[in-house]
Amino acid sequence: MKRLVKTLAVLAIMCLFGVFSVVGLFFYISMDLPQINSLKDYNPPMNSRIYSKDGEVLLDIGTETREVVAFDKIPKRVVGAFLAAEDDNFYNHEGIDYYGILRAFIVNMKEGRLVQGGSTITQQVAKSFLLTKERTISRKVKDLLLARKIEQKFSKDEILFLYLNQVYLGGGYYGVKAAFKGYFDKDLNQATPAEAALVAGLLVAPGRYSPYVNPQYAKVRQSYVLKRMFETKKITEEEYQAALKEDIKMRIRRTNDVKGGHFTDWIRQEVMRSVGTEEFLTNGFKVVTTLDWSLQAKAEKAVRDRVKELDKRQGFKGPIKQLASDEEIKAFLVDQRKSILREQSSFFTYTTEGKNIFEFHEDDDSLEKTFSYYEEEKEKLNERFKNLVEIGNSQNDPFLKFLQLDKTYQGVVLAVDDLKRTILVEIAGTKVIIPESGFDWAHERKFGEEPHWFQPQKTPSKILKRGAVVLVNIVDKSVPFDQLIHADFFKKYKDSSLRALLTKQKFIRASLDQDPEVEGALIALNTHTGEIVTLVGGVDFKKSQFNRVIQSSRQPGSAFKPFIYAAGLENGYTPSSILMDSPQALGGVDDSLSWKPRNYDGEFKGPMTFRSALEVSRNIPTVRLVQDLGVNKIHEFVNRFHIQAQIPKDMSLSLGSFGISLAELTKGYAVFPNGGKAVRLRHITSIKDRTGKSYPIPPADAAWPPEVEKPKLEPLPTPEVAEGETPMAPQGNPFQQNLSSVQVYDPRLAYVMTNLLRGVAIYGTAASAGKALGHNIGGKTGTTNNYVDALFVGFSETLAVGAWAGFDDNRPLGYGETGTRAALPIWIDYMSSAIPKYGSPDFPVPDGITNMLVNKQTGKLLPPGATEGFLESFVTGFDPNSDTQVFDPSSQSTGGKPSSIDDEGFWENQ
Repeated sequence: MKRLVKTLAVLAIMCLFGVFSVVGLFFYISMDLPQINSLKDYNPPMNSRIYSKDGEVLLDIGTETREVVAFDKIPKRVVGAFLAAEDDNFYNHEGIDYYGILRAFIVNMKEGRLVQGGSTITQQVAKSFLLTKERTISRKVKDLLLARKIEQKFSKDEILFLYLNQVYLGGGYYGVKAAFKGYFDKDLNQATPAEAALVAGLLVAPGRYSPYVNPQYAKVRQSYVLKRMFETKKITEEEYQAALKEDIKMRIRRTNDVKGGHFTDWIRQEVMRSVGTEEFLTNGFKVVTTLDWSLQAKAEKAVRDRVKELDKRQGFKGPIKQLASDEEIKAFLVDQRKSILREQSSFFTYTTEGKNIFEFHEDDDSLEKTFSYYEEEKEKLNERFKNLVEIGNSQNDPFLKFLQLDKTYQGVVLAVDDLKRTILVEIAGTKVIIPESGFDWAHERKFGEEPHWFQPQKTPSKILKRGAVVLVNIVDKSVPFDQLIHADFFKKYKDSSLRALLTKQKFIRASLDQDPEVEGALIALNTHTGEIVTLVGGVDFKKSQFNRVIQSSRQPGSAFKPFIYAAGLENGYTPSSILMDSPQALGGVDDSLSWKPRNYDGEFKGPMTFRSALEVSRNIPTVRLVQDLGVNKIHEFVNRFHIQAQIPKDMSLSLGSFGISLAELTKGYAVFPNGGKAVRLRHITSIKDRTGKSYPIPPADAAWPPEVEKPKLEPLPTPEVAEGETPMAPQGNPFQQNLSSVQVYDPRLAYVMTNLLRGVAIYGTAASAGKALGHNIGGKTGTTNNYVDALFVGFSETLAVGAWAGFDDNRPLGYGETGTRAALPIWIDYMSSAIPKYGSPDFPVPDGITNMLVNKQTGKLLPPGATEGFLESFVTGFDPNSDTQVFDPSSQSTGGKPSSIDDEGFWENQ
């Protein structure tokens, strides 16, 4: 008896222990469940967006593409589709549907595959909030516990709200609103029963039942959901039959390219560093930037087009590849035609048979008819003309409308004709002619600083042969053949009937093209706020994400000269001061760094004015000016401008022989049109998360201190100058009074300097800019030794803009590729679009400026009553007299070589 009692007691203790263990386990597991007590706690991952200042979405990025929608905004037919597909007993159970589990088991056994799921919608909601996808007992227990907890905390409609916003529906879409927008480009209230059933059917296995991947499987699944909708009275029989017969238009999903690639990627990295990567990818941030999208697109085109021109000047790279046989050629062209048609399609039709038919398509018979057209038409020609005439495009070919002007395509060379001087190319079944003017640039490719002269290419057979795959740019879509043929052909063949036949043949006109190896960059700043209006960090962001505006440090060459001349003005020089351009060896600060500078043209012009030396970018006068001022003074001056650069402490800085980013250089130029005030680079205007909470903006400009004082400026005194004296910089420089970390340069000198740089754009090395854009602009060209870097940095009253071209690996661009020739055209193209939008008003004249007529060559004042001369601007009291100073120091040294040479005017005037 005692043994029995003892056994029962042990069993009771074990049972009790087991109960407590199970209860404890459940309690322990429940402690690890997500805390969701109200809909306010529902904060699913949301994509973040980066915007331009004019509202363009530059980047939409995140871990889950989702748009949360209120339950009362979801149509009943959409709700009904999900209930029918997943849990038609949803409103009757308390989170777990035992009957539903049994029914799903029986149906799946009959079908021999997974057709129905046993989990309720509440359980699926619970699963979606658990962080892991492990298949363990503890995970299943958590599902059940969280499902019960959700049923206790929320109403049925609230659970459906969570469910329909949380579920993954394939294609990267989470929630019904994102899915319907992504799949059909529709709002939820536009959804049809057929579309609702298709999306609801994806839940079981989004990949397996995707109409993009497995259209037949998707059709079976959609039919099943529609049947369940009808059986559960979610739709009428009439709606059911109509849905079965409905063809569905489905949006073609494409990768969303980053707009303003280099700028936007820079913003993304900065914000992610600031708020955290996971936070940025999940908390629905809205980042508004300073970028002007309308101008950004123009800038990208300007960089791409002008860099292509530069690259072509260096010669032809050759074909992309060579196709060996007619079979290869036809296969290439057929595939290309299909590909272009798909690219032009915005949707495909998902038919009732479970097939996908693109918006624009051709069947095999149509394709064969297209490609046989040319042979059939040629057979109709007179025998004596068959070898002289190529058959043009059928004007009834609908494909012609898909080829876009000024767009580059791959094409296959079919024939070259040296007499006609034409290249016959085919693009996807359409015929293209490249006339002589479209390939005459294609000489031997050669780089280097030494001059190379090439005759225009006249013989196409020397560069291409049949089967070559090349890039062609569409110029015109319908041109008579006779207008594309060289005159030599008609000198040999004078038959009028032949000419009439050639006139009837209409071809696409194109030019031979190639992807450039050369790179380019551009940045535009608001001169008053420092906001980055435009940033192009390279020719193609897809090919290279390296940001050549921010990350690259290149030599500025003569583009650095304005800062030297500005320092000269501050230390007693005037626009009419005389500098000597004569052969003289100058020593550096360190005697070991001695070198002998020279001008671009190797010649010397003798005495010349301060203005003229800057306008035509003479090197010797600049070196002399630096020697007079002293290297340390230049360093102090540049540092005051908040320019970040590793400037050497020797005379080589005279010619810009150091590294600086294009952003920093352009920022420095903004000081002149901004009245001597430095600007801080700004790239972001606001950062807010989904709740509207604002976040600190990461700095774009490391050269500035955290806090910038706001000085109260007093009027600057006008120094009294005795008659006959030339003003020099006294101790206690009057131009440095009242300066601060913002007002870094005297506003009167800033105006004078702006006026000098206007001269560069009107009379000097950038005269083509003045001709194209008017006289309210200024700037300076820059070219480094061996033509490695070409720059132009300039400004209007509203914008400071820097443009650069060069190779990433510092190869020479080619002989004569100066800032004037290689970079200035980019700048002009951009400003041609920017000035109409931002304006180019006169530069405001501060108090203390006097305008006087002078002889531009000598700098001397003209006598009273003179009507002809150059109207020069001076700081009042610092105007020239008849004994204008000649600066010609006597110090000498020899040896070495300058890091940069420049005088773009030499090239421009050839």
